[in-house]
Amino acid sequence: MARLMALDVGEARIGVAISDATGFLASPYTTLHVTRDEAQTFKTIQHLIDETETEGLVIGLPISLDGEIHSQGERVLAFAGRLKEHITIPLTFWDERLSTVEAQRLLSERKEAEQGKHHKAGDRKKRDQAKRRRRKQEIDALAAAVILQEYLDQQMSKTRGTNI
Repeated sequence: MARLMALDVGEARIGVAISDATGFLASPYTTLHVTRDEAQTFKTIQHLIDETETEGLVIGLPISLDGEIHSQGERVLAFAGRLKEHITIPLTFWDERLSTVEAQRLLSERKEAEQGKHHKAGDRKKRDQAKRRRRKQEIDALAAAVILQEYLDQQMSKTRGTNI
């Protein structure tokens, strides 16, 4: 299987995840900040594709719990339509329902596990703001990893002829 990349497209940030070369495991990779210069965003995505030797792109499509595509889903579809003109690999959509919720749960579990560690003294307010910013970025990349892992698991179950 080829290395894949996933995008969790939001209004302010785009979470990026990649798979290992075997297509078995997805990992958070980075978070891109959305700017008004969409051409630069597309160029950055193509650079990440080249850098990671990615052969396919999975984009999380926000579908509501009732199965409908609403405004955020329409924005993602439009973004992907424009992106297709700037990338050299095939693009696939994947239902991303609850991926951010799952990413938040995973980060909370990690935070609980790390709570026993002591922190250095310093400006608490600045430290807390930086933590919140970092956490949002981590959630976006982790949400992309959740999307990609679900996609990989489904592809694996197809090739094995079983349902997971």
